[in-house]
Amino acid sequence: MSGEMDLRLESLSKYIVTTPSWVKSFAIILLLSGCVEIMVILGKGGDVEDVSLFPVLAYLLPAVIALALTPRLMRVFKGKLTYEWSGLTALLGLVISLFISLSPILLISWSFPLFFAISLAFVFAFRMLLLAAVVDFRLSRVIVPALLHSGIATAGSAPYLGVHFLLLCSLLHISFAVGVLLFIIVIERPMKANFHVGPLELANAFLAHLSEGSRKLDDYFRSIGERVVVPQVSLFFERNGKDGIVVTIPNVHPGPLGEIGGSNMPKILHGLLGRNSMVFHGSATHDFNPVDEVEVKKLHGAVMQGLPASVSNDTCTGPGRYRCGSVEVLAQAFGDTILLVATRSPEVTEDLDFSIGLAIMKSGLRFYDNVGFVDAHNCMSSLEPGVSPATDLAMEYIGASEVALAATAEKEQQRFSAGYAERHLPFTRQQGFGDLGVQVLAICSAGQTTAYVLFDGNNMQTGVRDELRKRLLEHVGECEILTTDTHVVNTVSGKNQVGLAVPLDEFYPYVKETVLAALADASPARSGGATAWCRDIVIFGSQRISQIASTVNGMMGFMLPVAVVILLFAFLTTAMAYMVLTY
Repeated sequence: MSGEMDLRLESLSKYIVTTPSWVKSFAIILLLSGCVEIMVILGKGGDVEDVSLFPVLAYLLPAVIALALTPRLMRVFKGKLTYEWSGLTALLGLVISLFISLSPILLISWSFPLFFAISLAFVFAFRMLLLAAVVDFRLSRVIVPALLHSGIATAGSAPYLGVHFLLLCSLLHISFAVGVLLFIIVIERPMKANFHVGPLELANAFLAHLSEGSRKLDDYFRSIGERVVVPQVSLFFERNGKDGIVVTIPNVHPGPLGEIGGSNMPKILHGLLGRNSMVFHGSATHDFNPVDEVEVKKLHGAVMQGLPASVSNDTCTGPGRYRCGSVEVLAQAFGDTILLVATRSPEVTEDLDFSIGLAIMKSGLRFYDNVGFVDAHNCMSSLEPGVSPATDLAMEYIGASEVALAATAEKEQQRFSAGYAERHLPFTRQQGFGDLGVQVLAICSAGQTTAYVLFDGNNMQTGVRDELRKRLLEHVGECEILTTDTHVVNTVSGKNQVGLAVPLDEFYPYVKETVLAALADASPARSGGATAWCRDIVIFGSQRISQIASTVNGMMGFMLPVAVVILLFAFLTTAMAYMVLTY
């Protein structure tokens, strides 16, 4: 992930809520309501025979009914709400009601009816906002389900608190409903002005994606996307009597997260290219996220249309490492095609802006027809900014690559063998491992073996790459560890790198086994390289993720003062209406 975009996405993660089981919410509702009943009994001198039904009718029953019926009521209005969300909403509504209605009693004994009415209006407003964000941004479809909790509480407590309470409660509900509508109109203006979609609508699409795999979010990103042309270098190997091997380097980014957009691009391309195919990580940031799988298929189509005229080259150079500053490049040429694999390990190795990779590729055309630049993406411990153009770090990448290009062009090429192996690992996405597991390309030339070890994951914990390479050098002459940067391992946060959740010692045996299998599979090979120009690829667009995150964070900054103003307006209009109707 590009670090700046990572930080932007990370800043949005605090707005995402993980819902507990509805059983837990129900148990807490029972506990809190029981505590209120005990307080009432103690207030009456501890007579357990004098049990009041008011706490049941005002607190317990409304919360339980809201938990049970809100999902069904939402379905009537063509919405979907899980019982987990319903339980959390009912529990939070109960907490709001208890806090606002009971806290003032400690200071003002006669205040309960007033503050209980206010608490129910707050519950109603809270449920409107939450259901609008979680289920449907159209208030007309959530206002009735939102009224369920406070409506039942009002009806249950009216016989105890009288007609004036019922009137006050009704007026507060109307004022708060208008206030919520005004609040939503105000806070949605920045995003609608910039991106033609409101934050509640975007939240609906995101949660629908998480819960049911909806593609509404992809449709939105397509509507604001930009069309680009990007080069994609591929290297094809053929072997007598064995399956061929394909290595391809897209210069678009497999993000932003989960299954959204092109987040699972490595697996999708691997499936389209067929067995024994490896998808390396090129030079691209979140600006270059494909908006959906359709764009990933365009990459495959361009590669197939730009196949090399022949796969007849049977020589390659030995591997070489070249350094400039903190950047190290592993270079190996196959006829007229060269692979450059860049890393900064043990320093953070993050996404590079597309222009940096393009500059390197163009510079290499002096020596080779096809220049495949690969970001190994193999070292991180914390989210840091990526590599921007015209920075010292960008110049280090360009400098190391230019040294590697010139030096490799002087090397003699000899006949080579190529082997491939892959292994699906017994770990999950939540543990940092994507669906492709680990793949290994082994190149043997002039008595030296080189292993390109590719993990389907988003970066690698600091130190893991170096230790893993050290261990593998006992079996091969040279190797590099890479990740695909797949974002299926990330829900919101970019921090789920290989080696973070699962220690190296646990997955090293599988890696070693795969490397040895690739070496055993090696046989004389021929290669052919090609550079496909992938046109009309719809990506997120320049700074889109940054702009969305900045807008949302800025919007959060003025939500509180806007809410306070609207709240005062609601109380003032309620007081005026109440006075007009009662005096």
